[in-house]
Amino acid sequence: MPVVIIDIILIVNLDTELNMQGILGFLENSTGLFLDDTIETLQRIQAKEDYEILKAIKSILQQNNVSTQDLRNNVDNQTEYSITTFSETHSSKYDDMVSEISEVADNLYLYDGDRNLFDNLIKYVDTNKSNLVGELKN
Repeated sequence: MPVVIIDIILIVNLDTELNMQGILGFLENSTGLFLDDTIETLQRIQAKEDYEILKAIKSILQQNNVSTQDLRNNVDNQTEYSITTFSETHSSKYDDMVSEISEVADNLYLYDGDRNLFDNLIKYVDTNKSNLVGELKN
């Protein structure tokens, strides 16, 4: 699949999760398994602030020896249709980490009226449309 299409999907997934469940939902759901890819996409579309923010969030996870796969496994171990808090699902030992992540995430484009991630994405797609068309023809 062409990288431009993958990038579009990753940005739409990021935006959907952030709007529906916030950064913690993004990290613990299957979308979080693509954190590294999403960070790379943010760099490619030149969303510098959000690129740095997600890198910082990844660093916080690493400092706490937590991976998005760990978070996903905890979610998968829950009873189907159960409603729980992040602390109930993952343990209260992550409360400090969650506070730190939430503080950093408060600077994401979603909460900044001056930035729109989709403006970056549209420019990126427009700049790379020739490559995309070529890849789709092959």
